[in-house]
Amino acid sequence: MRVSDIIRRAVEIGERKGWITFDELNELCHGSKVEPEDIELVINAPQRR
Repeated sequence: MRVSDIIRRAVEIGERKGWITFDELNELCHGSKVEPEDIELVINAPQRR
């Protein structure tokens, strides 16, 4: 899964539930090539909404 797709899905989960856990983020990233810079983008994306 591309980083942009991971971010989109993370935001969707966060909006629906009001939060997202690290376990959920790990599950979204599983099997994807995610660089350290990408992890920062994923973690900060819901805060920018």
